[in-house]
Amino acid sequence: MLNGNTINKQFLLNHFAGNSTPLQKKLIEEWLALPENIELYYESLDEWENENAQFVTDDLKALNKILIGEETVNIEQTNRSIYFTYKKFAIAAVIILMIGCSFLLAKDTIFYKTIDTAYGEVKFVVLPDGSFVTLNANSSIKYARFSFGEINREVFLNGEADFSVVHTKSNQKFVVKTNNNVDVTVLGTQFSVYTRNANDKVVLRKGKVSLVFNENQTTKNLILRPGDEFTKSKSGDNRIEHLANTEKEVAWKNHDFLFEGTSLLEIAEMLKDDFGVIAHFEDESLAQRKISGSFHAEKAEDLIEAISQLLDLNYKTKNNNFYFFE
Repeated sequence: MLNGNTINKQFLLNHFAGNSTPLQKKLIEEWLALPENIELYYESLDEWENENAQFVTDDLKALNKILIGEETVNIEQTNRSIYFTYKKFAIAAVIILMIGCSFLLAKDTIFYKTIDTAYGEVKFVVLPDGSFVTLNANSSIKYARFSFGEINREVFLNGEADFSVVHTKSNQKFVVKTNNNVDVTVLGTQFSVYTRNANDKVVLRKGKVSLVFNENQTTKNLILRPGDEFTKSKSGDNRIEHLANTEKEVAWKNHDFLFEGTSLLEIAEMLKDDFGVIAHFEDESLAQRKISGSFHAEKAEDLIEAISQLLDLNYKTKNNNFYFFE
């Protein structure tokens, strides 16, 4: 059976000549992960390249003859040596980089569990501590595989999710971290978090949460009460308002969409986030038209059809694009 002791200079020369089997290539890859083997690898590579030159330029030969005729200094050989030395270090850098990237990717996969959803998909997730997460379309959460609920209860969110957090005997905090550097910290509560395109929104339905975020290069701390909605936009407009009905903010959990004087431009952004489709309007005034009502839609086409009938609009489709016109 092949093992790391099998690899020597002749084994590597045979590999550089293109004669390695898939098993042998895999063995070399694992062997190269050990730093002490890299020197032998490049010594062998340099020897093979010098014996099997793959690039000889006629231009260098001509220049060699013009400058020194048939004298002792060989410009072609000098340049070729520089080329191989440069190539050796370039390959070394690439391999070290690949090993480093592979280690980081593997580390992330080993120590963290990631759950994501496709466009139009809603997924229900039970975390190791018993907390419940409803993940909206085109979203993902990541949390520690082995220490969640023991060392910490941190969840990294990209997209939109609704949380129902359980209380622990040790009063351990539950923290949701967004892409836009907003930390939502709770002890036991029900809330939803939206984080897309540098915009964050947190709606608290039950309990109490603490928010930590940056504003004008200053760290801010804010406490939300039930019914509060906090919005942090990429324009720097951070605001908090109280909602009479917070359930409409998580209607998407049942594939329902509740609009209250919502413009078609805002609905277009939602269609892009949740279904991956792009809406176009014949003119600006059409995009500013507003609608109110409740709609059930599990596909983008269902919602677009309902909107077009309500506003007496026409539309046509091409790939993932929808074009509205009167």
